[in-house]
Amino acid sequence: MTEQQTPEQRAAEAAEALAAGGTAVTARAVRERSGVRMTVAAEAARSWNEREAQTEAVPEPPAAVEARFIALWREAVTFSRGEFVEARTGWHATVEQARAERDAAVEDVERAETERDALAERLEDAGRLHASAYEALTAARDEARAETLAAREQGVAAETRSREVLAGQRSRADKAEARAEAVAGERDRLLAERDELRDMNRKQED
Repeated sequence: MTEQQTPEQRAAEAAEALAAGGTAVTARAVRERSGVRMTVAAEAARSWNEREAQTEAVPEPPAAVEARFIALWREAVTFSRGEFVEARTGWHATVEQARAERDAAVEDVERAETERDALAERLEDAGRLHASAYEALTAARDEARAETLAAREQGVAAETRSREVLAGQRSRADKAEARAEAVAGERDRLLAERDELRDMNRKQED
């Protein structure tokens, strides 16, 4: 800086020096470095900042570049829309398949519950039949004992008749017992079917 420089020149050099040193170019910093009046320092700082802003400003893109960018943008949007439609279609198909599988599972559960209820009714019927057969067997045995005792009381003359009666009662008792065993077998089979159906229902629910 020389004595022949004007205040404006000193202020401009001070602004350049501040910028080169990494210091913000402000009116106060320019005044302190150049020693000029505040009005001159403020004008120098403003001019330097305006030039710097113009230097850093991004110019508008050429028409050809802008046209190419618009074409690329249109292509990207079209592609994105196509991807979205495809994804949405696939998603809808997945949802519909899931709903169909859910409805089929509900039908299977309802069918299994119906079969379970029917099996429970058959099991109850078998239980009642078994109880009835057991009662009939007990009654037949009691009747046979009573008739046997009565025959014995009538003496030796009635022994033959007593044996015939006893044989008949035993035959009836054997039939009743066989019926009871058959009913018990049916009941056990129904219980096994019920347990198997219950296991199937648990597996479907899991």
